[in-house]
This record gives sequence, structure tokens and C-alpha cells, in this order.
Amino acid sequence: PTVHIGLNQLRRLVNTLLQRHGKPRYIAVELARDLQLSDEQKRDINRTIAKNTRAAEERGKKLEEMGQHNNGYNRLLLKLWEELNPNHPEDRVCIYSGEPISVEMLFSGAVDIDHILPWSRTLDDSQANKILCLKSANRQKRNRAPAEVIEWQDRYDEILALSARLPKNKRLRFANNAMEKFETDGGFLARQLTDTQYLSRMAREYLECLYPSEEPDQHGELKKRQHVIVSPGRLTEMLRRNWGLNSLLPDSNLGQMAQAKNRKDHRHHAIDAAVVGVTTRRLLKKISHAASQLDNRDFENLVTKMVADNPPWNDFRTDLQKALGKIAVSHKPDHGTVSRKGYATGMGQTAGKLHNDTAYGLGTDEAGKPVAVHRKPFLSLLPKDLPDIRDQELRTALAQVLDGVKDKKAQQEAMEKFRKTHPKFKGIRRVRMAETLSIIPIKDRNGKAYKGYKGDANYRYDVWETLDGKWHSEVVSMFDAHQPDWHSSFHQDNPTARRVLRLQQNDMVAYEHPTDGYTIARVVKFVTDGRIYFANHKEAGSLKSRDTDKQDPFKYFIKSANALQKVNCRQIRIDPAGQVFDPGPQDRATKLKQKRATD
Repeated sequence: PTVHIGLNQLRRLVNTLLQRHGKPRYIAVELARDLQLSDEQKRDINRTIAKNTRAAEERGKKLEEMGQHNNGYNRLLLKLWEELNPNHPEDRVCIYSGEPISVEMLFSGAVDIDHILPWSRTLDDSQANKILCLKSANRQKRNRAPAEVIEWQDRYDEILALSARLPKNKRLRFANNAMEKFETDGGFLARQLTDTQYLSRMAREYLECLYPSEEPDQHGELKKRQHVIVSPGRLTEMLRRNWGLNSLLPDSNLGQMAQAKNRKDHRHHAIDAAVVGVTTRRLLKKISHAASQLDNRDFENLVTKMVADNPPWNDFRTDLQKALGKIAVSHKPDHGTVSRKGYATGMGQTAGKLHNDTAYGLGTDEAGKPVAVHRKPFLSLLPKDLPDIRDQELRTALAQVLDGVKDKKAQQEAMEKFRKTHPKFKGIRRVRMAETLSIIPIKDRNGKAYKGYKGDANYRYDVWETLDGKWHSEVVSMFDAHQPDWHSSFHQDNPTARRVLRLQQNDMVAYEHPTDGYTIARVVKFVTDGRIYFANHKEAGSLKSRDTDKQDPFKYFIKSANALQKVNCRQIRIDPAGQVFDPGPQDRATKLKQKRATD
């Protein structure tokens, strides 16, 4: 299995596989980065992914306007062309020759995508090692690093000056000692096969503990043997693409078979696992050696010759496709580590915030109904906020100032002028707002509520079955779930009811989908009105945006408690190795039938 995991999860996975299959002869893993990231690192990565996705979409639109195919290669051409001079499109030139490269030249055959440090010597196919250049300059460069091209030595200072326009990770590859530094770092095999990051080293050391450090060879002499083979992520991508495995998972947004890894389907990790599993040191050395003997003019043709026509076995792709159809994706739920009693003593942590950060005052409106009061920055007010302003005189004055002003900039200017010139409200910074909100009251020692907080998250979705066979939902807030004296109000009102479901975010369920039949899904979210949202276990990416995208066939499966009964919804468990444990329908009638059958 391929998983993004921490060391504790790795331990559980390994123990599960050992119990089921015994100790393997070899373990093949891909360790491209640290196994576990901090929340801030995850946010940074997600922001970068979102930024890159938006940029790719913009390039796709530009390609369609130009009448070119919107595919990965053409988007890469555009990206590399933009990197030649991000701020001045009219001054984008070939870094090697200094000659201009226009956008029309991208699709005329006049340009190449070159590996700055030759791929045949580094096997570095990352975008950080790619640059757009004129075909003529690439032929002159041949299988050399830029600093090694004798023909360019007289004007290399000019090349360095042009390379300063590139991203930093590309500029470094133009240094005079770039290849020497690469070789000093250990070259491709040594550098890639030994991951230098701390947690990756720890994972490898942990896996190696399954095997003795030395084993007797055929002559009885003790020899060191390597049982854990670490494969580089870049090679995995290259093999996956050239064995035609990307097209095993359809890209629903394109309406066709994907030409790149489809990250909207979690099973792309399983494809990587299959590739990693058949990637041996012998294959790594073979590709490295063959590449060093050939010219690097046509990278794709080289890979096709070495890899595409030589799959691990003849039916490898077909067998993998069959296996993908049987995969159940295991999602790790985050229920927190704290009990209600533990929360009171400060032990453990919850799975989310108990309430919003804003403290609300308690008040009543003009009709005497309870409202929540809070302060809001004056300049952040919008016309729609005016009815909620607590001060009637201020509300009336602002309504007159903003009457008929539609433009947002004009509204801000009018607000700024109001704040500087109004005789009574001059210099105002914050405004008291009153909203009708459901808030969590905070009480003093005498039991009197003096402020409140808006609930931040829901903790659990309980489903109760009453004696009449009907299912009822009860959504438990994060705040309530961690109060020592909290008890289910539904069960108190219906003591004969039995709980049939107790679901939290990312818990796994099975149900009979009206069109797809037996379906495994995970809980995405649930809301206080009793609706619960599911997504098929294999669906990945930004589900919220995919659900609203009309071109994407993915849609949430949304049900209420009664509807869950009709589709035989039940909670299931999927272990780290992907084995499904399904107890079957949990309604009272079905369980009675099962009991009678066994009796």
C-alpha cells in the first residue's frame, strides 16, 4: 500500500501486513519527503498547490484562445516561457543565445525544453531542471551543463546575467561548479536511494530492523544485505507515464483519459505503489548507464526506447487495472485524543476548536428578542451590514451616506470621509453589531450568562432507531461533546431508542447507492439540520469546489437519517492494509432476521 503517514501509522501498517502475509523478502518504498508535516507546512503546501492549479487553469484558457491543445506539455511550454522574464513578456529571450522567443514560436518547432544539467548524467527530470531554449542553442549545448559548453565561455557572463531572471532553483544550475556540486552530493543513485531527511531515515531504519544486519551467503560467509529498496519519486513518475499507467484513472474534468497523474482519485497512490514495487536497483542502474551513453536531444524518445516497450510483464497494465477496481481506500479519521473527563483536566486534544474565537455580548433587539452583540471594524462595513448596527443614529447616518453608492471603491471613500468629518462619529474605529445567532452561553459562578461564543464545529452525528423502526439524527457539537455533564437529549426523551450509527468526520460507511449499487464512502461533513455529506472513498482533491463545478460529475451524496435507513447505511472499518470489515445493515428488522437465521 502507498500511504502518506507518520511513523506510528507506518508501524501499524507494517504490523498488519506482517500478521497477514508474513515477513517479506524485500520492501520497496518511495520516500521523497518527510513522512509527517506540521499544520503550517501542510497549509504552505496546500497554498502552493492551489496557486499552481490556478496558474495551470489560466494557461489552459490561454492555450484554447490561441487554438492550441490544452494538455500538460503545452501548459509546461507556456510556464517555462513565462519564467524567461516574468515581468516583461516582450523581453523573453533564450538564456543560452540571447535571441528573442515569442509566444508564437512555442508551437512552431523552433524551441526545445532542455534539461539545464543534462538528464543523462543526473536523471533529474524535475521542472527545476528544465528551461525553454532555441532548438539551435540546445543542439550546440548537447550533453553538457551550461558552464561546460566551451563555445559559450567568451560570453558566459552574459548568460549568467540572463539566468538571473530565472527562479533561484534554476539560477544555481548555471554556476561554474554546478555539475561538480551535483557529483559531490553523491550523484543520482547514491543521492536518490538514500533519503537524507530525518523522518525518512528513521522509517528506513525501522523497516531494516525486520532483517539481520548480516546474513550468510552461499559460501556461509556473513555479508551485509539490503532488504529495503528506496525508489526516487522522479523515476516513479517517469515509469508510470511511459508505461501508460496515467490513463488507468479517467480525469473527469477533461471528459477523457488523463495524460498526467489524476490527483482527484486517491487510487493514484496505488499506481505509484505498483511502480515502486517493480522498480529494482538493477532497473535503476540500467536506465542510468544507458542514459549516460546516449545524447540527450530527445528525452521522451530515450525513455520510450528504454522503458515504454519493456513493462515488468506482458499483462502488467491489465492486471493493475483489475486490481484498482478492487481497492478500498483507507482514510484515517481524526477523533482527537481527549475524553470529556480529560478535557476538564487539560489532558489530550480535541479534533477541532470548541467554539469561535469571537466573544459575543448578550442583549435584546428593539422587539425584545435575544441577540448576540460584537464589535466590527468600521471600514470593513458593507451596505448589507447596516441593519445589524446597534446604534440607530449611526445606522441612519450611514444609510444616507451610502444611499445609491454601488461602487466598492466609492463606498470606501464615502466611509473614510464620514469618519473624518461627521461631528458625532468623527474618528470612529469600531461599531457594535447585533445578530440573531445561536451561541454557547458562558455563565458566572452564580449561573448567570454574561457572554457567549458561536460554536465552531460539530463533533459527531448520531442516528437513533425508535421502536417504530424510524431513524432519527442527533448532531452533537464539539463543545457539548466535551462537557463532563453532557447527555444525549434525544435518548433522554426516548430511553427505548437504540443507537445504530455514531459517525465522525472521515469515518467509513457502506450503503446501497440508487444507481451505483454497493458503495464505500467516507463522511465529509454534517450540519445541524440533520443532513450528512458523503464522498466515495476514492474521490480526492478539493471536494467542495468539485461539488460546485458543473463540469465535474462528482457530487456529494447527501442524506438525512431516514434516508440513510433506506440505503442500508452502516459504519464499516478499513484497516491500514485496505481490508474491509462490513457488519452489514444495522436496522432492527434486519438484525432480527439475522438472529433468527443463526438460531
